[in-house]
Amino acid sequence: MSLPMMGHADSCLRIDLDAIITNWRYIDSLSSAATTTAAMVKANGYGLGAKEVATALARAGCTEFFVANLGEAIELRQHLDEGGYERLHIMTLHGCHLNQLDDYAAFRITPVLNDLEQLSRWRLFSQQRQKTRPDTGSKTGPKTGHGRLPAMLHIDTGMTRLGLDADQADWLIQNKAALDGLDCRYIMSHLSSAEVTGDPTNAAQLAAFNELRSWFPGMPASLANSAGSMLSPDFHFQMTRPGSALYGVHPGDIPTGKLAPVVRWQARIMQVRRAKAGDRVGYGGTHQLGRDSTIATIGVGYADGYSRMLGGKAQVLIGSQTAPVVGEVSMDSMTVDVTDVDAAHLRPGTVELLHDGYDLSHIAGDAETISYEILTKLGTRPKRHYLNS
Repeated sequence: MSLPMMGHADSCLRIDLDAIITNWRYIDSLSSAATTTAAMVKANGYGLGAKEVATALARAGCTEFFVANLGEAIELRQHLDEGGYERLHIMTLHGCHLNQLDDYAAFRITPVLNDLEQLSRWRLFSQQRQKTRPDTGSKTGPKTGHGRLPAMLHIDTGMTRLGLDADQADWLIQNKAALDGLDCRYIMSHLSSAEVTGDPTNAAQLAAFNELRSWFPGMPASLANSAGSMLSPDFHFQMTRPGSALYGVHPGDIPTGKLAPVVRWQARIMQVRRAKAGDRVGYGGTHQLGRDSTIATIGVGYADGYSRMLGGKAQVLIGSQTAPVVGEVSMDSMTVDVTDVDAAHLRPGTVELLHDGYDLSHIAGDAETISYEILTKLGTRPKRHYLNS
């Protein structure tokens, strides 16, 4: 990518939408034709752009999208409606809360109901609407079924996070009339350790989920996240919900040739200077030069999403040569020792921060975190440039 492609920014994310589609189709191929493959586009599409990612996947045939909360859902709904994708389903993982019900209905959003309070609130609202609006299915939105509002029922099977706990699930089993007035599209749960294939927790959660869903015959089921989608078909049920895998990230940060890389990160070289042996670089002078050196300052820092943990660890790519990040990563910049780099690539020039030789799993390892966090912490300053699709 040439420097003009960065425009007013000092770095650019090259996001391959066709690679995201390829990854979605790969996950879809792991399940039978009876299983729908949804797409997680929460946290602004894992930092890469929920609107652009969802539009590309919608064109490829994806019909089910998950976000975290109502704000994300409304923004996505408005965008998809403008693009002619009114019939797609959007679900919120955090459920419906007070003062949100009218907007859930108006924007045709399906809440994932995580406790009995949310269930009661949404059910009563649905029943009240049915009294005045006997058929809420519209010509431009997904049908809700006999005037009932849609929902997903989340039951916890061992994550101890969201979802009905054991006592609430037992109560609901004994009081199924509490679901009357709702169109429960799926019963779901979430795997806690699916990225570890042999973890006994997976089998325990599967058994618990099968037991619980048996009390709700006829209700479609969903259990598998990205990692669960890569487990046996026993975990796939009627819907899988991949997230990180769509963006080229193996759930266990295990390098694999099955998932196409999605994003590269290129940054502008702001300045190149000579420095003497013994000079110290950056805040605190944590890096002391052992030789006369050439130091390049790059226009990316932790405010752009480049972790402070990467100082003294990461490598960047300049042309075909690598160069180490030295000193502390600052808010708006970082420094690289380019002494051994061909000078022709430095003025004007760019470096690649994220590329095939230093991918998300590598950068996450050096930052002592996971690839999910690297993606979702990408700031707003890097320009997003979308390829293909």
